[in-house]
Amino acid sequence: MQLDLNGINKRIFERGCGKVNLEDLYVSVSDAVLRSVITFVEFIPSFIGGLIILFIGLVVAGISHRLILGSLKVIKLEQFLAKYGITKLEGKDIEWSEILAQIARWTIIVIFLVPALEAWRLSAVNAVLNRVILYIPNVIVAVVLAMIGLVFARIGYKVAYNAAKALGKQLANTVALVAQWSITIFTGFLVLHQLGVAQELLRILFAGLVAMIAIAGGLAFGLGGQHTAKQILEEVWNKFHK
Repeated sequence: MQLDLNGINKRIFERGCGKVNLEDLYVSVSDAVLRSVITFVEFIPSFIGGLIILFIGLVVAGISHRLILGSLKVIKLEQFLAKYGITKLEGKDIEWSEILAQIARWTIIVIFLVPALEAWRLSAVNAVLNRVILYIPNVIVAVVLAMIGLVFARIGYKVAYNAAKALGKQLANTVALVAQWSITIFTGFLVLHQLGVAQELLRILFAGLVAMIAIAGGLAFGLGGQHTAKQILEEVWNKFHK
């Protein structure tokens, strides 16, 4: 009886290889699990540290929110703005003090969130938050510009109305509204420009608005004040030819 030594050796070799492969797989899986556990355990202190930083930020933000609200109430900002009727928009109340306080609150939260995310090793998110932090001053300036602009718009209305009162109430009201809306629109352009919204388009729109007002004024004077313009030109002509 002849033995197939080659076949026996081949089967033994295949079984041996299978055994080695299973051992390698076990070792690989064990190493991966062990590394994951070690990474998780090492991350726990960083995670807790980030939570502590974020908690402190929330506390500081809440305190700052209350302090700013209290300070603005002391200086009676809302009462001052109410005199000029800019605390309501389309029947809805606008609390400018609350807007400013909320901006400050979220600014502080974002500032504390940056080191918290750094502790959590989320640097990619931090890049976005840093841009947000750099953009926040623009928002604050835009809100202040909006308040000041709306106040001046109301003042412009009163000044224009009093100046044109001699022309009649209806015409005086029209002139005053034109003055108010001109200042309001100009303020809107300033706010959008400060926020960096479509600056090139804003320049084109502003130039078009100025041109429209100039053309409208010229046509109004040319069509409605022909007689007056004729008298002025005749007087000038006569003075130069005497």
